[in-house]
Amino acid sequence: MRKQWLGVFLPLLVVVLLAAAETQSTGSEATKHAALQKVNVLRGEEGISVEITARGQVTPTLTTLDSPSRVVVDLPNTVTATAQSHISVDSDGVKGVRIGMDGQTPPTTRVVVDLVKACRYELVPSGDNKLVLKLHTSATTAQVRKPAAPKATSASPTPAPVTPKKEVAVSTPAPAKTAPAETAKPVASATSANDFVFVEPSYQAKDAAATKPVTSQPDRAVDAAAKFVGKPDVNLLPAPSAAMQPQAAAAAAETPSAPQPAVNMAAEQKMQAAQAPAASGPKYTGEPISVNLKDVDLKDFFRLIHEISGLNVVLDPNVKGQLTIVLDDVPWDQALDIVLKNNELARQLEGNVLRIATVDTLRKEAESRRAQVEAEALAVDKVSVTRFLSYAHSKDVVPTVKKFLTQRGDVISDDRTNALIIQDIPSVMPGIDRLLTQLDRKTQEVEIEARVVAATRSFARDIGTQLGFGWGNGHSAIGGASSVGTSPTTVGGLTPGYITVGSGTTGTQIPLFSNFPVTSPTSGLTFINASNNVRIDAILTLAESRGLLKILSRPRVVTQNNIQALVKQGVRVPIVTQAQLGGPPTVTYVDAFLRLTVVPQITSEGTIFLNVDVENTTPDFGHTVQGNPTLITQQATTQVLVTDGGTVVVGGVIQTNNAVNISQTPVLGNIPGLGNLFKRRSVSTSNQELIFFITPRIIQT
Repeated sequence: MRKQWLGVFLPLLVVVLLAAAETQSTGSEATKHAALQKVNVLRGEEGISVEITARGQVTPTLTTLDSPSRVVVDLPNTVTATAQSHISVDSDGVKGVRIGMDGQTPPTTRVVVDLVKACRYELVPSGDNKLVLKLHTSATTAQVRKPAAPKATSASPTPAPVTPKKEVAVSTPAPAKTAPAETAKPVASATSANDFVFVEPSYQAKDAAATKPVTSQPDRAVDAAAKFVGKPDVNLLPAPSAAMQPQAAAAAAETPSAPQPAVNMAAEQKMQAAQAPAASGPKYTGEPISVNLKDVDLKDFFRLIHEISGLNVVLDPNVKGQLTIVLDDVPWDQALDIVLKNNELARQLEGNVLRIATVDTLRKEAESRRAQVEAEALAVDKVSVTRFLSYAHSKDVVPTVKKFLTQRGDVISDDRTNALIIQDIPSVMPGIDRLLTQLDRKTQEVEIEARVVAATRSFARDIGTQLGFGWGNGHSAIGGASSVGTSPTTVGGLTPGYITVGSGTTGTQIPLFSNFPVTSPTSGLTFINASNNVRIDAILTLAESRGLLKILSRPRVVTQNNIQALVKQGVRVPIVTQAQLGGPPTVTYVDAFLRLTVVPQITSEGTIFLNVDVENTTPDFGHTVQGNPTLITQQATTQVLVTDGGTVVVGGVIQTNNAVNISQTPVLGNIPGLGNLFKRRSVSTSNQELIFFITPRIIQT
């Protein structure tokens, strides 16, 4: 029986002893690892020095790499005991310093110094547990000192995902094309109980993101905080304290305002918009990660974000829930935003501390802060400042300034000194000063040259006839009627009583059959055949006139941008109103002007946008009402875009009047040819043209 028990327990005892021996050997081996405690960047006369502080015995090896230039310090059998992963330098030919550790056994810690170009360097010990890498970047000739036996670098394997107890796997994909020394290497976290893995970012991503100045205590958290620049709800600039604001306002009040040149505000805004990045959504700059989480507590996910980003994460007590997410090659900051959005959470970054809270909590805090600010604004004493303006009118600026004051604030203008007297709390004054600086600017001026061409052409032709005849034999007579008219020609020596008008032997006028004379004849022809029995009198009168009138005026005016310019010329026509109720007649004057109103606006492209209003009013004394002439009005209103120094034609008002007037004897006037003896024809034509040529020019002041 005893032999049977020994046969069963002896193999188990051997297995336990072997496992204990293996554990002891592993622990002793772990205790032999050195630890990298801190990396500092020092500045000297000859260049930059990198001070490496380690605990334990280290055997460093140096390697230089090109494209880009780098100096690599490998510390075999050394673990990383610092939170530092990147130190930005950006001076003296050094871009920055990166620290990472691979996941091999035994581990190797690597310190990489990114250079602008190759330089001479040396690695010397400095006291106990310190190594100093001196970079002689100030030398005129870059001479690279290479070690006698550089360590051969090999491509690191792609880091395998680490799976914790809750099926959490985090990994970083290997870069597509990188040098062997540039392959991302996983670094084991100091808190192995969390089963998290920190993956060093790829060298290409760090080269693009290394923009921070050197600080006295560089760490990974500050570097990760810089990745939030440009994202919503982030402010890395400290706000000025309340004690500093009155001093800033006093300094602004004492600083004299220098004369400012004329500024094209539209062009300036376009330039600022071109320099500003396009707002096409948030820009994520975090290192790509692959995450596979299933039913994981949100708090564990934020702990993972802490390990990856290096930020100190603080959770609100109301943050709770579970998370299931699968992401491949997604920036960690984008993954954070996705998780926050799905769980109705929001974040706030203050320095290197990332606070996670619910949206409702942050909204209540914002309302509380707003109420506190309003209460402080009601409690603080008001101050009064006076701001003198140079180019803007103080009364025009008052409505704009009032919109930026608090409920307790007020502003009044002094027209005599062109000043603004502002009274409000001290914290408002710096913003008002910045606003006045933008408003009180010299504006550009525009010279507008107009050429007004007015042309009038007229033509009139009038042809009239008068025909008188008579026949008589002593018993019967036929001829014209004296009621139509009598011939202006007097015929003498005729026997009276035979179709004649008048008596005596001195002369007799023949009554007319048709009477269509020209009102104001300029030429005429008379045909008379008279005897005692037959009398014929034919008179032809004619008149023709032609007229051509051209008026050319060239007004010129200078106005500021968006300020109306007015040019007019003409007469004031008196209008007499008849007396009423026994009172005297009254006289009023009406403008009959040629008026040009232009409002220029300078665009961002340097062109000029014109609002043009043209009106030409002339009196017509040919048509009167109770002795007062009527007014003929021609007007054109338009908006045109003109280049600087270009010419545009505005108006082009053309008026043409054609009139034909025919007076004739019924029936006889319709006979072809012969009918011209029994009619009067009047033809009149008038053509009026009004054209404006406008040429704007920007005056450089």
